[in-house]
Amino acid sequence: MHNEPRFEIRLWNVAKGGQDTELARHLATCDDCREELMALRELVHYGVTTGGGLADVPESLMRRLTALMPVVRPDLIALRAPSVVDGLVERVRRYTANLILDSGVTPYVVGLRGGGDQQTRQLAFVSEVADLDLEVSNLEGTYSVAGQLGMDTVPSNLQIRFVPADQDPLADMVTGLVQTAISQGGYFELTLTAGDWVAAVDIEDAVVLFPGVRL
Repeated sequence: MHNEPRFEIRLWNVAKGGQDTELARHLATCDDCREELMALRELVHYGVTTGGGLADVPESLMRRLTALMPVVRPDLIALRAPSVVDGLVERVRRYTANLILDSGVTPYVVGLRGGGDQQTRQLAFVSEVADLDLEVSNLEGTYSVAGQLGMDTVPSNLQIRFVPADQDPLADMVTGLVQTAISQGGYFELTLTAGDWVAAVDIEDAVVLFPGVRL
């Protein structure tokens, strides 16, 4: 299928959210194409969230795409780089927040309620765009999560999504996704199952990722 003339266009259309049943069957058996699709989806997400003119695409992502070229389309390696990558190279910025506190490891408690309740666990993240405080309570197999997004002004109609850490947080379709609205005060509540999660919020011209939510 890699030699099919429209393969590159079809893969790009799927990365943008299109449906292609035959290609989906191929992706189920081809690790290289799935990896390329994830990289292309990240580029699409950059374009959607920024509209151009911000930071360069991260070198790590460019290296991923370059390494995949001779594997997926050896016949188009000389053409593929400018046709797919150059048009988006200035489009997206993704911010990854730093976990600065996990009261399950560190006894000092900060965050939403800050009252030193030993029955709850606090996590705090910081980034250039927004901070995030989480208060986690164990409910015998599930976890109640109350959170606050920290910004000078919280835009309206924000959503926060929690994606299993083994999934692509920028993909359009994610297995196990949990999502909820953020109030204009920055508050939200939801329930998660045990596991490793990445939180993500699209904020105007960026997507902010909060990795390391381990329950």
